[in-house]
Amino acid sequence: MLTPEASSRLQAEKEELNWLLTSGALGQSSNLTRMLTFICEKHFLDQDDQVKESMIAVEALGRRSNFDPQADTIVRVTAHSLRKRLQEIYQTDGVNRPVHILIPLGRYVPSFVHGGTDRALDAHDAPVPISSELDQALPGDLVAVTPLPKQLSRWLVAAAFFAAVALLSGFFIFTHRNATKAAVAAPQVSPVALPQPKDTIRALMGTGRKAYVDHSGYSWEPDKYCSGGDSITVAAQKIVGTEDPYLYLGGIRGIAHCAFPMKPGQYEVHLYFAESSDLQAATRPVILSINAESGISFDVVDSAGGDGIATSYVAAGIRPEKDGAIHLDFTSEVSLLDAVEILPEPSDDLLPVRITASPFAIVDSANQIWLSDRYFVGGRRGLPPDSTKTSSHGITGYARVGSSRYNIPVVSPGKYRVVLYFSEPWFGAHDLVPGGPGSRIFNVACNGTVILKNFDIMAEGGSAPVVKTFDNIEATAQGRIELSFIPVVNYPVVNAIEVLAEPSRR
Repeated sequence: MLTPEASSRLQAEKEELNWLLTSGALGQSSNLTRMLTFICEKHFLDQDDQVKESMIAVEALGRRSNFDPQADTIVRVTAHSLRKRLQEIYQTDGVNRPVHILIPLGRYVPSFVHGGTDRALDAHDAPVPISSELDQALPGDLVAVTPLPKQLSRWLVAAAFFAAVALLSGFFIFTHRNATKAAVAAPQVSPVALPQPKDTIRALMGTGRKAYVDHSGYSWEPDKYCSGGDSITVAAQKIVGTEDPYLYLGGIRGIAHCAFPMKPGQYEVHLYFAESSDLQAATRPVILSINAESGISFDVVDSAGGDGIATSYVAAGIRPEKDGAIHLDFTSEVSLLDAVEILPEPSDDLLPVRITASPFAIVDSANQIWLSDRYFVGGRRGLPPDSTKTSSHGITGYARVGSSRYNIPVVSPGKYRVVLYFSEPWFGAHDLVPGGPGSRIFNVACNGTVILKNFDIMAEGGSAPVVKTFDNIEATAQGRIELSFIPVVNYPVVNAIEVLAEPSRR
């Protein structure tokens, strides 16, 4: 039977759990609330020793009974996000709460810190292994056991971080030939003072980055929103699929947390990657979590289609949390997060994607912005427009010529309208070159299905541009619209691509 003092403490702990679950402090993630509820209830029943990774996955997070922790990192990702979120809550809005609930590093057991105790010490409880599953904890979850002088503490934390990385991925140090370490890991907490909110953020990850204006005319600023992880600089090299390789010549890796201050509203988050290492396949997984939602896991090389190819991940319908920030947790031992772009999203539909084969942005007659060429592999840019010819100098003024593929990021699941713009750049009397219908024939495939067979621009439009529209195109499971231009007679060409979300996407 509990003593009156113990009973009072237990009641206060239950009330604190109820406050976390009902106040909205944990954000919109059902996984965080489910996991916290599960481990706390087990604790209240004095069943901490029964809590295993597989039990959390099945009983709290809805995974099937054959859950395999080697293949599915949901528990570790959720625990990592929950731990960070609780730390943020009790450093900000919850700093004066009578009880703080913390998740000691390396454990799935809650710690309840009551007012008047040394919270700094309890919050950083040393890892105490309770099962072999803890060997699979996320790297970087190592901290000092007791408070130390600030300079010494920082040194020990950095040393512990690198020891963990060395144990888990020592081979990486010797084989990552194109990246160099630029700074030691920063404390893995939110920035103390956030910049003033604004409508759009374009940030270059890592230290030592310089302000940059891209070929579409957009300004990118050095990152001031992220903490934790390692800053990496990348030697100058060719990056396929972009007019702006500088975006990909630096970034962060390890375990990092970013808090982007945004005005109330709805946003799209674009995360940019280009694998610059030469490691073997299946060693470059990335785990992402936005606003503490379930972790998103993918391989940068698999997403891009190879090393040194620009790619991005898009998340839509993202709103700032109660603290006025969009939160991003990033984990990867190898791959870099190079840049982050956050754009206002005026409706529930994905922002239009408009790309021209031009090396710079073009504004059309409807005042729509068409971005410089991107997301491509293969082909080459055709000759620049010749003012002596009559062909359009707008979005069809430039062409990507030859066998090529576009790998355009979208949100999946979803259906999209794909609009392709073509103009014959060479053959025909209007271009003062012999040839006509039949001189250029090619196929176009979308997500592996041929949507244009034996397409002949001149046979359909003569000297005028040809526009082809395809509705209800389903995104791939990886969140892509993949377009391939395949030669039949002579080289394929494409001038511009437009991808619009169908209204029924959500």
